Amino acid sequence: MLQFKLECKRLFSGTVNKLVLALFLISGLVAIYQGAQGYKSQRVDQYKSTVVFQQEREYVANRETLPEPGSIAYYASAPTQWQLSPWAALFVGESQHSMVATKIKALALQGQIFNREIVNPSQQRTGGLDLGFVLVYLLPIVIGIVTVTLISDEQHAGRWRLLSALPIRAYFQVYKQLGLRFAVIWLLTAVLLISAAALLSLPFDGTFWLVCAAITLYMLFWFSLAGLIMSLGKSSVVNSLAYLSSWVIFAILIPGAIHLYLSNSYQTNTPLEISLKQRLIMNDGWDQNQQAALDEFLSHEPQWQSTSPLGDTFDWKWYFAQQHLSDIAVDEQWQGYLQNRALRHQQLQKLSWLSPALMLQFGLNQLAHTSSYHQTEYFKEIAHYHQQIRHFFYDFMFFDKAVTKEDILNFPLYKNQPQTPSQSFSSLLFATLLVFGLAIFAAQRLTKLKPI
Repeated sequence: MLQFKLECKRLFSGTVNKLVLALFLISGLVAIYQGAQGYKSQRVDQYKSTVVFQQEREYVANRETLPEPGSIAYYASAPTQWQLSPWAALFVGESQHSMVATKIKALALQGQIFNREIVNPSQQRTGGLDLGFVLVYLLPIVIGIVTVTLISDEQHAGRWRLLSALPIRAYFQVYKQLGLRFAVIWLLTAVLLISAAALLSLPFDGTFWLVCAAITLYMLFWFSLAGLIMSLGKSSVVNSLAYLSSWVIFAILIPGAIHLYLSNSYQTNTPLEISLKQRLIMNDGWDQNQQAALDEFLSHEPQWQSTSPLGDTFDWKWYFAQQHLSDIAVDEQWQGYLQNRALRHQQLQKLSWLSPALMLQFGLNQLAHTSSYHQTEYFKEIAHYHQQIRHFFYDFMFFDKAVTKEDILNFPLYKNQPQTPSQSFSSLLFATLLVFGLAIFAAQRLTKLKPI
């Protein structure tokens, strides 16, 4: 017990150690609070869009005279929701820069799905601090500061030869010191996770323990790497530079190179091209034969072929037919874009094994349903719901049926599709074997370190 107290006193005696541990804890708490506020704002937006739509629907249904179907279809803006996990408050992923409550009309899909609200830049929060950033990027730095110079400091102070002469070999003392530092940092991380669970009402279910296990493995990797660097027997400066270089390689260079490779391999400007092409085709339709456009639309949608021909005046049938034709014109690009996103996600999953930082970030985003895969699934759900809305109004416009109050109240509402399992345990098991292999190799290197 006395030796344990001495080791604790040694750990917390240095100003740098206390400062870095305090900054890590404070950064984590700030990230949790900021993430909770962002997630709350997203949920409020989703709730508001649903409530406003219900009020608008009730208002239209209670009118004495209902508007014509085309007018209702033009103005009816139905809400959708990206089915985020509560963990999205901690690991924001793609949800930070995307709309999570997109409103959809019966108009052309491509003119809406990539639409963005106009915001005041001065009101936008700076940076993207979330708990995922703290754990993925700051946690390794904390580990390096409190561990990587343990042996070199002993050698510099002249105590390493004395420790090596004791019955208990010196490297056992290093193991104890590493274990103490691992326990302290793990407890601080546990405090952050428990605080986040309490603030966000997260259940202590399998997902919570999977996050704990993944972060523990991540910590073990960096501790093993620090032990491997210490086993080289170099000076504190060399050890620190070696660890910092490793952090730059695994946390910045490799993930950056992977994302650059994926960006060059898969098109990134497709949404802009699709939206622009769809809008141009829609605008050009005003100068073309409207009956020919309607006939072309009916060839794609044969269930409405019994509709009457167009007259000389404006007809909502043509307008919405032209809207859909503009979507059809870019459908091949749209499907290719979705396929490229799926391939990019699969490739990222494979390449993430080259970097523990990227692998952890990828896994956390998967668990939080904020990955590019879940965003693509949200796009697909929007497209399916958009088809439901179109067909709902087509039934009135193409068959000259009047909209009743019951029809307004029976308007199809958006429903989230069940999500597939986000992360398998096989990858976590494989990562465990790799990390423990590195830890054993580092331990063997420490036992061969000669006293100086």
